[in-house]
Amino acid sequence: MQAPQALAALFQEGLSLHLQGQLEQARLAYERMLALHPGHADAMHMLGVLAMQSTNYALAVERISVSVQANPVNATAQFNLGLAYKELQRFDEALSCFQQAIDLRPDYAQAFFNRALVLQATGRLDAALADFEKAIEIQPDYAQAWNNRGVVLQEQLRWEDAASSYVQATAAQPDLGQAHYNLGNALRALGRFEEAITSYDAAIALEADTAHAFNNRGLALQELQRSAQAIASYDAAIAIQANYADAYWNKAIELLLCGDFAQGWKLYEWRWQRDAFTSRKRDFAQPLWLGDAPLVDKTVLLHAEQGLGDSIQFCRYARDVQALGAHVLLEVPRPLMSLFASLEGVSQIIEKGAPLPQFDYHCPLLSLPLAFQTRLEQLPGHTPYLASTAPQRDRWQRRLGPRTKPRVGLVWSGNALDKNDLQRSMRLQDLLPYLSSDFEFICLQKEMRPADQHLIQTSQIRFFGAQIEDFSDTAALCDLVDLVISVDTSVAHLAGALGKPTWILLPYSPDWRWMLHRDDSPWYPSVRLYRQTQERAWPSVLERMRSDLRGFPGGGA
Repeated sequence: MQAPQALAALFQEGLSLHLQGQLEQARLAYERMLALHPGHADAMHMLGVLAMQSTNYALAVERISVSVQANPVNATAQFNLGLAYKELQRFDEALSCFQQAIDLRPDYAQAFFNRALVLQATGRLDAALADFEKAIEIQPDYAQAWNNRGVVLQEQLRWEDAASSYVQATAAQPDLGQAHYNLGNALRALGRFEEAITSYDAAIALEADTAHAFNNRGLALQELQRSAQAIASYDAAIAIQANYADAYWNKAIELLLCGDFAQGWKLYEWRWQRDAFTSRKRDFAQPLWLGDAPLVDKTVLLHAEQGLGDSIQFCRYARDVQALGAHVLLEVPRPLMSLFASLEGVSQIIEKGAPLPQFDYHCPLLSLPLAFQTRLEQLPGHTPYLASTAPQRDRWQRRLGPRTKPRVGLVWSGNALDKNDLQRSMRLQDLLPYLSSDFEFICLQKEMRPADQHLIQTSQIRFFGAQIEDFSDTAALCDLVDLVISVDTSVAHLAGALGKPTWILLPYSPDWRWMLHRDDSPWYPSVRLYRQTQERAWPSVLERMRSDLRGFPGGGA
């Protein structure tokens, strides 16, 4: 056994080499020490730290475990063992080690921070938030803790609080690029787009998550209708990350919004590569048809994707596919089955999920514009291409009773789970003051949000709820009103496909299919568009609607 002074000197030698980055020499020094003193806890601990630095976390656990067994009151060793367990995703053991470290050192800010990371990774967000806040209480300038606190708040959709936390992170460490990027995301979610762009620019200058920052910067520019800059930002993201599907997709949306269909439809195919895309790519043995093969005497399966409104808008291409000599099968969700029975060009409609007959080619509905090389000046705008049935109209006419006033169908909110719902939907209480008693108003929504349920019962609007079973009922109601007024939902597409006079109320940053700076739709000749101004508010839209209703036949002008 060496004298304690000699062992201490050898350990200090290893530690000095370690701190200088001479890791191999440090390892040799620690191993010499263990050869002389096999049970030396500190040397074993530091060998474990070296193993972590080389990302050999299993070896790190093995070595540091020996160290803490020999010296269980070493808070740093307990902490480092927790880090190794965390990297191995052995989260329960990591939590136990961090707790041991905190018990030994109640002011151990890094232990609270890393325990919070584990709690966050395992979905225990409230507990994680408490630990991040404890770390900040101990170390108020702990920038990473402020940043990660913001991430938890963001996961809880507490965007204002998240933004404030990111601001604290950037104040504590101005060169923390990830905090600038996260702040940009929070500000964009809050609709503070100019500020978001400034934060993304700061992240880009610090080279933090640069491709994502350029992409999300493009989204903020798109919200401001600064299309050329948005496209340039997406291009910058793609230049950094050549297979960045989200950036290609976002560029496609912007191009389509601007009417550049030649480029837009091609890039729209990147949707299948996106992790967050809502539709599953269909892996059929039969080839995808994109206009590159003759279809005479061939059977083509067209299949729905994305939302119901998308299917209603693009099912019109079935007639064009048939015109190429094809036998057309159309697979759609159940709510569209009876409605699409009237669709020209389709030989058989199949409910999604049912067994498929034999076919030669397939094409998703939203790839058909690419297949037909659709351009803005050549849109297949023939309407109506859908129709209600006489029995359905008769049934609903009996329910509605005699007509005493012009009838207007209303839709003011869509699917609450849609990512753009806050922008596209409105509250019933905001709409009601703009409705004139000169009309009979019919609700075309099947679902009613809790906040609107009481108001609808005391309003002048007739609501049928569950009596509307599917889109064939909605189509019949559309045909029995004189005008449909809708926010951007599937009912707006349905009314346009039926050729009904339709007024669509749009947010300032609309879905791509409504384009920019026009009050008509090349997709639906019977549609008139009412757009929010830069204030992004509904009153000006509703005031224009009310004014135009006065001039509508029978509207009290």
